[in-house]
Amino acid sequence: MITALLIASLAIPPGLPSGAVLQGEERRGAVLVRLDGAPALSWQACAAACSYQQACQAWTHYAYPARCTLHNAPLNPRPYPGAVTGLSPSLAERIERASERAPSDRERQALGGVERTHAHDGQTLPPEAQNQLFPER
Repeated sequence: MITALLIASLAIPPGLPSGAVLQGEERRGAVLVRLDGAPALSWQACAAACSYQQACQAWTHYAYPARCTLHNAPLNPRPYPGAVTGLSPSLAERIERASERAPSDRERQALGGVERTHAHDGQTLPPEAQNQLFPER
């Protein structure tokens, strides 16, 4: 296991899409494992270590103290100076593939074409009021 992590720390993760790595951000919660040593030397090594852990969905690299945290859930990032966070290559690839496909009929229906109604009387709202949070009658 240690040998695999050392090898993983030397590789740069291939083909991470833009937006998969965020500078000056961290992720908290759902820690899979904290790594010191070679995976903590750079964010690239930390990302590579994540790519070799099947359960890893996201990672955070802290510059000081040098530490790599692998996460089993990709929670929202938050600002943290000196940290770099990103998604696992497999999760980033799934997101990219999903964003490139055409929406399904169900998704198209959810995105538009559905008229909002008043819950209490079932009346359809006029088109100009359908995007308002609190529409006037």
